Amino acid sequence: MVKQLFKRIASFLQEMWYRFEDAIYANQRKTIIYALTSVVIVSLLTMTMLLANTKIRREQTSQLLFQNLPTEQIIPLSYNREAKEIQSKKAISVMFSKPQGAAYQETMGLLGQKEDELNRNFYYYPVVYNASNLAETYQLDPNDVTFIFFENGEEKNRFTFDSLENVEESFIPELNRLPMWNIRNVEPEENTDE
Repeated sequence: MVKQLFKRIASFLQEMWYRFEDAIYANQRKTIIYALTSVVIVSLLTMTMLLANTKIRREQTSQLLFQNLPTEQIIPLSYNREAKEIQSKKAISVMFSKPQGAAYQETMGLLGQKEDELNRNFYYYPVVYNASNLAETYQLDPNDVTFIFFENGEEKNRFTFDSLENVEESFIPELNRLPMWNIRNVEPEENTDE
């Protein structure tokens, strides 16, 4: 009984294939037009899907992550636009971080508490999608809160939140010093004239 069912299905599919071949040979011009139209429609749908995916991700990050930033000195960077912004600005400081975790929460808490001490704006790019690509591009650990200063698209200075020893006291000053990459600490020379 199963063999007969398979034979009927095979026979039906073979008959459909022969009808399809006959239709193609009978209307070759129509077939070419349908095939080209199908290729164009599939290509358009694929491109639309890819563009919609980027737009959906951008809207998700905007709606879910950027609504509750603790200070207006944090400027959100839209999904997949960080490279363009970094290249287009003469000087830009960017915070890369996953929008979760203890270090992120502590960073945002300190920024909210000490926003009066901040002397400049900086950008925030949440590491949500394509974390491995971001990690490779900017040589960062996606699980750390990393601040990077770029000048003319080139990295000049960086620090991670976890690298600070006394975060309560040193975080905001370190963030304010981030763009001062070319100023070195000069210790006063000891007086040896005695």
